[in-house]
Amino acid sequence: ESVGMILPLVTRTNYAAGVNIPTSTVRPVASWVAEGAGSDRQKKTTGVISFARFKLRCEISVSMEVSAMALSAFEEAFVRQVSEAMVKAIEQAILTGNGTTQPKGILQETPPTGQELTPDALTYAVLVEAEAAIPQAYEAGAVWCMSKKTFMQFVGMTDQDGQPIARINYGINGKPERVLLGRPVVLSGDYLPNFSAGLSSGKVYAFIFNFKDYVLNTVYDMGV
Repeated sequence: ESVGMILPLVTRTNYAAGVNIPTSTVRPVASWVAEGAGSDRQKKTTGVISFARFKLRCEISVSMEVSAMALSAFEEAFVRQVSEAMVKAIEQAILTGNGTTQPKGILQETPPTGQELTPDALTYAVLVEAEAAIPQAYEAGAVWCMSKKTFMQFVGMTDQDGQPIARINYGINGKPERVLLGRPVVLSGDYLPNFSAGLSSGKVYAFIFNFKDYVLNTVYDMGV
């Protein structure tokens, strides 16, 4: 399984559960005035974010013989498997969590007007329309998120000038870096469905988001 692509990208905090964190909801506006004149006072209003409590648990049973022996290989496998299971559950919640029994996922939010697209096929025009729907103030840091199979359907497409739409570069560390029209692509693993002509209506298979805008608050990370 492929895990660990989403979790390093989100913002991590460790506020106590139930604490109200203030957030600003308006921005002040500057105005031109004559010499010696003042400007209108603007009261800055704030809202709050309150983090809920969700408990994530993974239990593994062992035999009496194993529990009586100190095997480093078993201990390493135990830690690795439990960690991967918990990371997978957290990343799934970050994308599609219901917000009731688990953290609320990105895809549970309602997109602003004009930012929800429902194309019937993957084309160059669809990418252009998606880019046009992104506000300019949200340009920096926003990335595509989709499965590898969905991304590979863009590979080979070219624009009217013959330039490839999708690019796969290899960085200094040799790992592939995927790009669509200059925007980085984060692979979603098995968390999102692959695009196909028979995909059910309403299923989200790709989205553009700045993962730093998602805050994951954990007070107690993991204990054994």
